[in-house]
Amino acid sequence: MSVSMPQRSRTINAATDTGSAWGHRFSQSGERHRLRLLAWSVLMVVMLAVGLGFGTVGTGMAAAGAPKKPDVSANVTDPQNLLGGDVSRVDDAISSVKEETGVSVRLLYLANFTGTKNPDKWAGDVLQSTNPPANTVLLAVASNDGRLVVAVSHNSDNWLKDKDHVSELSQAALGPLQKGDNPDWSGSACAMMDEIKTLHRQEASKKPKIIIGVAGAVAVVVLVAIAVLLLRRKRKSKSAGVEGSGEGEKNVGKTGADSGLAGKPRKGKAKGPRHRKKH
Repeated sequence: MSVSMPQRSRTINAATDTGSAWGHRFSQSGERHRLRLLAWSVLMVVMLAVGLGFGTVGTGMAAAGAPKKPDVSANVTDPQNLLGGDVSRVDDAISSVKEETGVSVRLLYLANFTGTKNPDKWAGDVLQSTNPPANTVLLAVASNDGRLVVAVSHNSDNWLKDKDHVSELSQAALGPLQKGDNPDWSGSACAMMDEIKTLHRQEASKKPKIIIGVAGAVAVVVLVAIAVLLLRRKRKSKSAGVEGSGEGEKNVGKTGADSGLAGKPRKGKAKGPRHRKKH
């Protein structure tokens, strides 16, 4: 995301080149007329060829005028030496951010973004052309244009490439450049890196809450499953008890009948009178 820095009043002298138009008038007849007509045709062909040549050269010049993609494989690219003696401080900050957050930071300082109408896209293309590692942030600053761009690699985590977070990084880098008469270039880079740490801490604080929420949901599911199992077992035990009591009643009836019969005296066979044997 690009933001513009306030510009001091400047005087731009524009030089305007003016060309002269020229033409030929002729009204000849006969052989001289044909010769002049032939010469004129040849001249027109030559002019057409020259015009095409200039058109090709103009296209080449326009292509040459497009900004070349600089090499941003190094942590800091500062051909203007804007950081001056603060390079070591900035390098230490880059190392600290990498160690604490895992984010790689690259800094690019240019005079201007000449030849591009979309600095945001240009900076993003420059970053992607280096095949950056995951979670890489590029701060590109055009000192003469008064603009800066923060680009995040496509293979970054969602929290880092979030549009709102990228905007916050841009605003953090812009702050030190607006204070005082002289822009604080190193302070701008360090402010952006401090913001990266802040965003990372905010993201890290969300993870325990998410873990607790997931653990709570899992615990609820487990408790519900246990309750369902216990309820099913209880129902099964009740149904088994009802069936057992019915069979018991039947058995009690049978045993009662048997005991009744056992309690009654059994009738023996009637015995006839005994006859004495005659001697």
